[in-house]
Amino acid sequence: MRKILSICILTCLCACTQKQIPMEQTQPLQENALAKVAGYVITQEEFDEKAQQLDPVFQKYITTSIGRQNFLSYLISEKLLEQEARFKNIEQDPEYQQEINTLIKQQEEQLKRAKEFLLKKKLLDELYSQGITYVSEEEIKNYYKKYPYEIKILQIILNDPQEAAQVMNAVKSTKTQNSFKEAVVRFSKDPLAKQNKGALPPFIPGEYLPEIEVPAANSASGQVQGFIQTPLGFHIIMKVGEDKLTYNQAKERIQTILEKQKLDDYLNSLKDKYGVEVKDENK
Repeated sequence: MRKILSICILTCLCACTQKQIPMEQTQPLQENALAKVAGYVITQEEFDEKAQQLDPVFQKYITTSIGRQNFLSYLISEKLLEQEARFKNIEQDPEYQQEINTLIKQQEEQLKRAKEFLLKKKLLDELYSQGITYVSEEEIKNYYKKYPYEIKILQIILNDPQEAAQVMNAVKSTKTQNSFKEAVVRFSKDPLAKQNKGALPPFIPGEYLPEIEVPAANSASGQVQGFIQTPLGFHIIMKVGEDKLTYNQAKERIQTILEKQKLDDYLNSLKDKYGVEVKDENK
């Protein structure tokens, strides 16, 4: 929008660089007025507001005397076009009305989303200030003592238990990552399987699904386990390894884990307070 506006202004400015702006008025302009068009007063405040919408190069240009004069000429031209459009009753044009109604609906939806976001943000800020979701340094250190590492796994995700059992039988004796990755590409229903070959970003316990984290944490590198049911489907996993993290490497991630856990506890209390019903898609 800024670019389009700047192009329009450039066209206007080039056309009137050496022209003076007509300022014939029957009465003197108000103190804060720069011009008047059909009774509408263009103020310094409006001039400055419109100028803020320009690209920086044009903002710099209108600080000059000729630039200021030409930009004011552009604003006058805009008001003249607007006045003529109203005189021709274009506001009643069906196509114009349809476009305006579409814009109104879009703005109403944007305002609704903004209100919802700010409402939730205000609550989250209050929960933090009240200590409900606040995480202390001591809590982070205690968590780090338990989990000073991140886990790497490969996984196959399947849609039904029978298929998962068949694939598990086929891969349970797999010994190498390459052979497991081949099985990922062949069997996994994960849309990203062909790209990532089953590799997840390394996770600290608490960052992924608990159904996966527990067996992964308690298994040796290279071990295949499954099948494990989660909300995503049926998983067959191979642990690739563990990497020790320094406290500074893990601190921010652990803080996020603990904040989420506390927020989840709060949300569970709200479920009990307000009630939640979820449709069973299997029925």
